[in-house]
Amino acid sequence: MDFHNFNESMQCEQKNQKRADDFYLNHLGATDIVRYNHNTKSDMKKQRSDIDVSFRRKGKLIKISEKFRAKDFNDLYIEFYSKFPNTRGWLDKSQADYITYFFPARVFIIDEKSLAEFYKNHLSVAISEDIFNRLVEKYPNRNVQKHTWIKIQNHSYKIQIIQAYNQTEDASWYTMGIAVPFKSLSDFEIYCKEFKF
Repeated sequence: MDFHNFNESMQCEQKNQKRADDFYLNHLGATDIVRYNHNTKSDMKKQRSDIDVSFRRKGKLIKISEKFRAKDFNDLYIEFYSKFPNTRGWLDKSQADYITYFFPARVFIIDEKSLAEFYKNHLSVAISEDIFNRLVEKYPNRNVQKHTWIKIQNHSYKIQIIQAYNQTEDASWYTMGIAVPFKSLSDFEIYCKEFKF
């Protein structure tokens, strides 16, 4: 299959919500879990701010952006464009406090604010928009993953540039992003805690 099925991804997220809620309850001591996945105006506003769920922990309200991955590639996918070239990705608009990044056997909690600063000040500078343009031109209407190296300050990282061609009954579009190793987060002192199951 040369395209990414957006509806299947949404169903996968919905299927994993109970697992996520159990994680928040059992590992973080969360209370008052609220999900923003209904088609109401207030829920859609939260979704556009990259907030999928909120809960209270030790009396404090925590806003969470959830990411679910079907396989563990041992890297973090960062969306540069949700709809290339006009709609920027989730980190450009996120108002979440943390990202919970779920793999089948482990989950990471990542500080969203410091990740957004790393993305804005380093990753988006190191990755030219021309890279995405060239992928679309060379591989139209296809999913593509290309490995390359980037240098940020004194660090070099092998990354994947990812083009996902999305298709629904009504529309098609490209989502563009990169996958960076988790080591890059520790190199730039971004809070990232791992939980294994």
